Amino acid sequence: MIFQQLFDTTSSTYTYVLADEDTRKAVVIDSVFEQMNRDLALLRELDLKLLYAMDTHCHADHVTGAWLMKQKTGCGFWRSLWRKRA
Repeated sequence: MIFQQLFDTTSSTYTYVLADEDTRKAVVIDSVFEQMNRDLALLRELDLKLLYAMDTHCHADHVTGAWLMKQKTGCGFWRSLWRKRA
């Protein structure tokens, strides 16, 4: 498994890249809009094919980059449907 943890200093948030070493298929988790070029560069550097951009929760601390990753790469988009229940 390939695991990369990336940090955005402006929003103090983490983005994660997980990939299979054999197939080179990857997901990006909780991407930050302003860091899209950094994340795409890492995917190219590691020769990874992005399958999904994923958001684990609604981000009040930064604008998600998942939709932009989908637009730039054609990857799928996944978001958590968790919600507080009464």
